[in-house]
Amino acid sequence: MQESKEQQKIYGFFQKAVYMLVLIECTILFFGGTEIPILPKLLKSFAKMPFLFPPLHAKFAEIVLIILIAIGTKPKKNQNINITKAIMLPIICGLLMMFGSLMFIDDTFNKEAILLAPHFNIYQAGYLLLSFLGVLITLLGADNIGKIMKHKLGKDRWNIEEESFNQNKELINTDYSINIPYLFYYNKRMNKGWININPFKGTIVIGVPGSGKSFGIIAPAIRQLIQKGFCLCIYDYKYPDLGKIAYYHYRLKKQHEKEYNYDFAVINLNEVEKSRRVNPLKKEYLTTLAEAQEMAEAMVSSLQKVGSSGGGSDQFFTQSAINFLSSCIAFLAKYENGKFSTLPHLLAFMNRSYEEIFNTLFTNIELHSLLSTFKSAYDNKAFDQLEGQIGTLKIFLSRLATKESFWVFSGDEVNLKISDHKNPTIMVLASDPNTQDINSALYSTVLNRLLKQINSKGNLPSGIIADEFPTIYIHKIDNLIATARSNKVAVLLGLQEIPQFKQFYKKEVADTITAIIGNILSGSARDKSTLDWLEKVFGKVKQKSQSMSINNNQTTISIQEKMDNLIPAGKIAGLRTGEMVGIVAKDVQNETQEYTTSAIHGKINLDMKAIKTEEQNYVDLPVYYSFTDESGNDNKNKILMSNFLRINKEVELIIGEFSRSA
Repeated sequence: MQESKEQQKIYGFFQKAVYMLVLIECTILFFGGTEIPILPKLLKSFAKMPFLFPPLHAKFAEIVLIILIAIGTKPKKNQNINITKAIMLPIICGLLMMFGSLMFIDDTFNKEAILLAPHFNIYQAGYLLLSFLGVLITLLGADNIGKIMKHKLGKDRWNIEEESFNQNKELINTDYSINIPYLFYYNKRMNKGWININPFKGTIVIGVPGSGKSFGIIAPAIRQLIQKGFCLCIYDYKYPDLGKIAYYHYRLKKQHEKEYNYDFAVINLNEVEKSRRVNPLKKEYLTTLAEAQEMAEAMVSSLQKVGSSGGGSDQFFTQSAINFLSSCIAFLAKYENGKFSTLPHLLAFMNRSYEEIFNTLFTNIELHSLLSTFKSAYDNKAFDQLEGQIGTLKIFLSRLATKESFWVFSGDEVNLKISDHKNPTIMVLASDPNTQDINSALYSTVLNRLLKQINSKGNLPSGIIADEFPTIYIHKIDNLIATARSNKVAVLLGLQEIPQFKQFYKKEVADTITAIIGNILSGSARDKSTLDWLEKVFGKVKQKSQSMSINNNQTTISIQEKMDNLIPAGKIAGLRTGEMVGIVAKDVQNETQEYTTSAIHGKINLDMKAIKTEEQNYVDLPVYYSFTDESGNDNKNKILMSNFLRINKEVELIIGEFSRSA
């Protein structure tokens, strides 16, 4: 803002006063000792004033006036002013001239000096010139001080300072917590902080490939949860990345704690010799018809990749497939006390002809209500109609019937109640991007029964960790997250983007999970809907901003304070590897405590030296079976095929028992 006219007059007077002071100083010095009438006497009276004489005092008085002028003057601001050239250099040169003129004092009284005018020699001219030029140049430099724009415009181009905020620095380590160290920027420096996660409130980790979500969040979570005695089920999409971490820390804990009696089981469909055998359709898991229906619904949904999102006839045929499959599951669970209730027997049974299947199923009266939609077609031998209702299901299930799946799922070595006090287990589901579709559909049956078993009271603390979560269908995962806290079940899900999530799950399920999840962590993301959602979750905070207006008459700088995004979408998209943003669920705190955000924005700060040492000590995961005979011959294919044929033969005998003549 420019000064008023009255102020301009005052500071104009001070400027003239400086030059007048120089003139009086020189007049006293030059003519104080002359014989000019009256003048010497008048000048001696001026010389009695300490700020006019001696000349050194006069110089300091001139400097004081220059300072007053510089402080009070408000010239037009210059955004591009060069402080060195416009201020420092003129002031230094001016002061050197002012005080350099004192070298001529002795020579000003030299009577032999060349006269330029009566009573005025060349040395006096030099003193006068240096004094005036020195004051002029110094005043020019000092006047430019007021042109400096005291603002932050252009200095914080990315708004780093205003968007930085104080974060949690306290380590809150409990028997169940996940604690991850990180660094965050605040108050012009990097600070050490802690991400304290309550895993029972559910955690979702988002990030594009290479963002560091697995290395920075999921891997540390596995280490800590095993160390704290959790029973885990780990879906390892890129097996053995997470499996090796889990096995290393399982062995480490077993070495240090002799009473640690947990089992370690790997379910591996690609290398069956490295896999335990498991039976998700065991009779004990399917005690009622409702449980058989739930299992069937989970299998159909996993085969479809999305839930029953269709409408009209699509839903009719989907429900028909569920009824048909649940009838088959329930029949095998009841037949001979569940002796043949396994997934391979179910797949072999489903591959029989419609006539053989329905001849068998209709012998069980309890299944008639589920099979009512097929009754008329069956009675009329309208197998084309049955093909339209359940043909797609049979096609999908036929893809799962391999000798490897028949081997892995025809045994019963692993109790799916992994959090049982009597037989706690850490389980790894080994997947592979190349066989993802088949593996995921089969593992979905395991997870469906496993979650049913562990999501109950009185169990050991347990956890479900699924990296690349959208590649596997976990039936009613939203219900698990909603109830897991009270049953001490931790849920940790890793995914790349929200649209990818909605692609493989129903939109309603994805929306529910993102609404009820307690802890949200994200590396770099690119999708607009993901970024918008994260931006809104993190909320807004008051931020200061400056604006400047310059015209011929005045310069105006205004400071504003407004609510703006705490972590903008652009910053989330631009996160580098290892950098994370997020918000964690806070536990109950004192009502009088001042509000503090639980948002985080920083770089994961793990002990890389310790991790490198750990990686060097990784061992291969266990081999549970050897298919080599005493002579060293590999009989793997022979044994698997023998098992495959045995199961098909057993199903054929069951069918034969209930077959009726045409």
